[in-house]
Amino acid sequence: MMIRKNAKTAVAADRPLTEREAVALTGRIRKAVDSAWALLLEAQEREAWKALKYASWEAYVRAEFSLSRSRSYQLLDQGRVIAAIAEATGDLSTSVDISEAVARDIKADLPSVTADIKTRVQQGEAPHKAATDVIAEKRAAKEKAKAEHDRQREQSRAALPDAVKQHAAVREAAITKAKAGGTEADDVRTELVEQVLGLEDDNAKLKAENGKFADMWVQYQKGGFEAVIAGKDEEIRTLNSRLIQESADKAGWMKRAKTWQKRAIDLGWSSDIIIPLDHQSSDEVIRLD
Repeated sequence: MMIRKNAKTAVAADRPLTEREAVALTGRIRKAVDSAWALLLEAQEREAWKALKYASWEAYVRAEFSLSRSRSYQLLDQGRVIAAIAEATGDLSTSVDISEAVARDIKADLPSVTADIKTRVQQGEAPHKAATDVIAEKRAAKEKAKAEHDRQREQSRAALPDAVKQHAAVREAAITKAKAGGTEADDVRTELVEQVLGLEDDNAKLKAENGKFADMWVQYQKGGFEAVIAGKDEEIRTLNSRLIQESADKAGWMKRAKTWQKRAIDLGWSSDIIIPLDHQSSDEVIRLD
């Protein structure tokens, strides 16, 4: 952010600050920072850039404050988090240090964070302590979840076929080499394209192979190997029941067919078929059974 100095803000640098001066200066800085994000948030929400005839928010913050678009949104997110936490404590004067990193960590869970803070404050906990503890707990839970995700990812990578591992290793080596400036961009691009094509082919084969076990994978996620075995047992039981039922049906059909055959014979019908071989022997009988 661009800072404009004037006579009032200039500070003599010929001696260190006393403790009292340092406390006062820190307080002024904190107030300035707090007002900065609040004012920036107001400018964004009330579309200050349109009033000043800028084409976009990005053009506005770049020209007025030397901020990139991404940096401005980082500050806006931080401001929204700070405002929400202050409102949740019920005490807008409550001072909770929320850095950009902290704001980034809890931004996605902000509704849950503020709800927990409100609950603790209503139960009698000090606003500052409630906010600090809830934020710390949410960040710790997120770090734990991230660590577990990383562990599962590494475990999955270790289980990949050797061909996929080799492609990944070559790709990472090419990227590292390119960053070091040891390879021309076109050569790196060509090499990466070849690796991508190879990975896509391997991926298609893996998908086809995994498709055979999709149902078992769902069962495994729900209950482990026991669920897979139980599912297969149920499948076998169903097939056995179907086999028994179809066999019984066929036996019944055969029995009814023989019954009707007997009744037909009793009524004078037979299984003889008369085939006329010529005009003179049209009454010749050929027995087929």
